[in-house]
Amino acid sequence: MNLEVEESGPLERKLRVELGAAEVDAAFDAVYRQIQKHARLRGFRPGRAPRAVLERYYSEEAQAQVMERLARETLPKAIEERELDIVLEPSVEPSGPPKPGAPFQYTATLEVRPSIELRQIRGLAVTRPTLPPPDEDPIDAHLQQLRVQQGTLIEEPADTPAARGHRVTLDYVASLDGEPLEGGAATGHELELGAGRAFPGLEDEIVGLCAGQTKEFDLPVPEEAGGELAGKSPHFRATVTSVKRVELAELDDEFAKDVSDFDTLADFRAELTRRVEASRSAEVERQTRERVIDAALEANSFPVPQGLVERQLAGRIARTVRQYGAQIPQETLERVVESWRQDWRPAAERDVRFSFLVGEIARAEKIEVGSEELDEQLKKIADERKESLSRVKRAYREQGLVQALEAGMLEQKVVEFLVSEATLSDA
Repeated sequence: MNLEVEESGPLERKLRVELGAAEVDAAFDAVYRQIQKHARLRGFRPGRAPRAVLERYYSEEAQAQVMERLARETLPKAIEERELDIVLEPSVEPSGPPKPGAPFQYTATLEVRPSIELRQIRGLAVTRPTLPPPDEDPIDAHLQQLRVQQGTLIEEPADTPAARGHRVTLDYVASLDGEPLEGGAATGHELELGAGRAFPGLEDEIVGLCAGQTKEFDLPVPEEAGGELAGKSPHFRATVTSVKRVELAELDDEFAKDVSDFDTLADFRAELTRRVEASRSAEVERQTRERVIDAALEANSFPVPQGLVERQLAGRIARTVRQYGAQIPQETLERVVESWRQDWRPAAERDVRFSFLVGEIARAEKIEVGSEELDEQLKKIADERKESLSRVKRAYREQGLVQALEAGMLEQKVVEFLVSEATLSDA
């Protein structure tokens, strides 16, 4: 076996492998023996068809199997011989189909683990993040939302024009070019004016109508909305059947008892204040960790395998499509996915880069996740799921999740180390 290695990129290697005719012939012999066992050819008993006949009928299949067999048997040895620390399965490209009595060459393209020289992991200079004050008091906003949820719907007098904040009930029919739209009709449809949850523009047309009034109007759909109606203007005929207002619940101790476990409004407010402060504090900590990670990556630059970046990106897109794909029109899904691919690539590369840095820092600082720590985390998961620890352990082993859990815990410990060693300053 002759080997040549070419550095075709910072981490990409092209491994050229040439195998002698004897090795190729041995592979053909083995493949044709297997084919002979299962071949069913007229005029020959099973397993008795001669090689010449098999070559006439199965040459292409044999070539494909020989190529796969030779690569499977020789590529790991070639990688080991040249001491290549690969990070993904190589792609194999033959110079041509293998032929009996002739050498065979193929090229394996692979990516190797980056060599990382730690330059600075202690004393990383990071500015503490500060959160801007909220536009509105979050406690008052939450209480107001609860008051609306606990409020009572009161029907307005018949001559009351619908306004923002009203709850209206309406019947409507939508059509396009005189033909009814599929799913474009409803009876007793409830609509909160001003909530922005209706067909774009519908709420504006309903404002000002009283119960019993009917209105016809067109609603243009912008091109960028996508879908079959993009750029068109479906026609609506809508009749308001009722207009109601929400009578808000009184903000007092009885209200606090109804919506919480507290006996007084003051105690409930105090708990909401604690939650808001804890949430803001957690957000500051999260942003601090992200800034420290960015500083560590900037101080310790190195190339990353683009194949791993592609896999990370593909995984993120696949998860998002599974979660939200049904909400996106099929005719626009391909364009949306391509925009995600462009927008999310830097984040995917950052994740891959930091995963390598985590391993290097952990080795240098002897940071590890002990078996007891892993068991403790699995016990927490079991308690949250209200399942036995043994059942959760078995499920994690069977699904191959133990290594991922351990990697996540190791990353958390490394981040905690970096934050503890960072030099934090106020802006």
